[in-house]
Amino acid sequence: MTKENVQVLLPAANILQLDFVIAACSEFLQKQLDASNCLGIRAFADLHNCTELLASSETLIKKQFLEVVKSDEFLSLSSEDVVKIISCNDLAVPYEEKVSKLQYW
Repeated sequence: MTKENVQVLLPAANILQLDFVIAACSEFLQKQLDASNCLGIRAFADLHNCTELLASSETLIKKQFLEVVKSDEFLSLSSEDVVKIISCNDLAVPYEEKVSKLQYW
């Protein structure tokens, strides 16, 4: 499995209801998860109803927010998505940091 083909495999596995392939794809993406790609993986997981992968992505976003805001993916977010992220009570930064990091966006 590669980063490229997992984006084709997982939707196909969802359509065909191949749970073992869905699980393998989710596990692969979970191992790839980092501050530079967690927003994209989160969107992909949400689109394909991969709840565990979605939860892992959201946890990483909250824990590594100061790194996530430096990513290209953060710059591509809609204003609604930015508000949703910075509104999290358990974001691992003080309120003032949340506001100052909006300058990246």
